[in-house]
Amino acid sequence: MTLWWVALAAALALGLVGHRTGRELATGGYRIEEEVDTPPPGSAWWTGPATGLLAALAVYGVGDQGSWAALPAYLLFAWLTVGLTWIDLDVHRLPIGLVTPTGGALVVLLGVASLATGGTRWLGAVVGALLMGFCYLVLFLLPGGGVGAGDLRLAPVIGALLGWLGLGQVVVGIGAGFLVGGVGAVVLLLGRRVGMKTPIAYGPAMCLGAWVAIAFTSRILTWMLGG
Repeated sequence: MTLWWVALAAALALGLVGHRTGRELATGGYRIEEEVDTPPPGSAWWTGPATGLLAALAVYGVGDQGSWAALPAYLLFAWLTVGLTWIDLDVHRLPIGLVTPTGGALVVLLGVASLATGGTRWLGAVVGALLMGFCYLVLFLLPGGGVGAGDLRLAPVIGALLGWLGLGQVVVGIGAGFLVGGVGAVVLLLGRRVGMKTPIAYGPAMCLGAWVAIAFTSRILTWMLGG
């Protein structure tokens, strides 16, 4: 019962933060000079509910392991996910001014959580960052890999968040990100929203794949192993 109350409180609090963030994003203030003439970014109605939902998933995923000291990091990632999703869908860019400082703050929060809980979770975060970073570096270097510099910067941040929870989360997160990105691309192609050579925002798929891993890895692995 306590878990549900914490999830509700986090959802309400972060939902308000997400709503306020959405109002700022709707102004298009993140756009650079060559992007100012693109169509308006649209309505921000969904940013509050989305941030609240992700906050609840953060509580669910962290609480499932009893690792409450790390909750601030995953709540911050909930906020970051919504912001990056909006911007990447709008201008196909993950701003370094958002990814880098927020990523640094996430690493600091994970470090504090590691000190608070003890053990070797910090090592899992390092392994996760290296593994996911290397995976996306390969895609970045491959012709037609579909990965941009912003995705490459974001990958080790997500890898650290997933690795802190466990290696299984890293594997599921990478796989789920590819699956979400692939399905999304097929839907857009079938709907003739994009062509074969049209750039597609991949940051949202990376983040959504991470949230699948944060909240549902244990259940996914149990299902895959026939447990």
